[in-house]
Amino acid sequence: MPGPRRETKVERVDEDKVKELDLKLDTIMNRLEFIERILSDSLQRPELASTVSSLRAGVLLVKEPISALERLSAASKYIHRRSVEKDEISRIIIQTLALNGPQNTSQIERAIREARGRASRRIVRARLRNLISEGIVRAAKGRGAVYELAE
Repeated sequence: MPGPRRETKVERVDEDKVKELDLKLDTIMNRLEFIERILSDSLQRPELASTVSSLRAGVLLVKEPISALERLSAASKYIHRRSVEKDEISRIIIQTLALNGPQNTSQIERAIREARGRASRRIVRARLRNLISEGIVRAAKGRGAVYELAE
C-alpha cells in the first residue's frame, strides 16, 4: 500500500511563490491603508484619498484569486491521498473548502448537491468526521459548526 503522495520540488517552489506573492500583497494593502488614513485626516487633498481607496480595491481584486490559488495548492496534496482519491464526496468537500474558504455543513451539502445532483446531510457529516480524523479538515472559528482545510 503506497504512502501519501510526495510533493515535487516544482510544486514546492510554486507554493512558495504563491505564499510570497500573498505576503507582498498584504504589505501593499497595509501601506495603502496607511496612506489613505493620512490623506483622509489631512483634508488637504481629499481626491488623493479617493484614489488610494480605489487602488486598495484593485489590490483586493488580485488578492482573492491569489488566496484561492494558495488554498487550492494546499488542497492538491490531500486530493491524491488514497482515502480521498476514491471518494467523490470527500474530494468535493476538499475542493469546496479550498475554493470558498471556511464553510458550514449546509454550504458544503449545497456544493455537493450542485456537483452530484444529490447529497445526504448524514453522509456529509460522516465524511467531515473522517476528514477531520485524517487531519485534512479542522473545525474553524465561526458561527456554528464551520470547517476549513487544515494547514
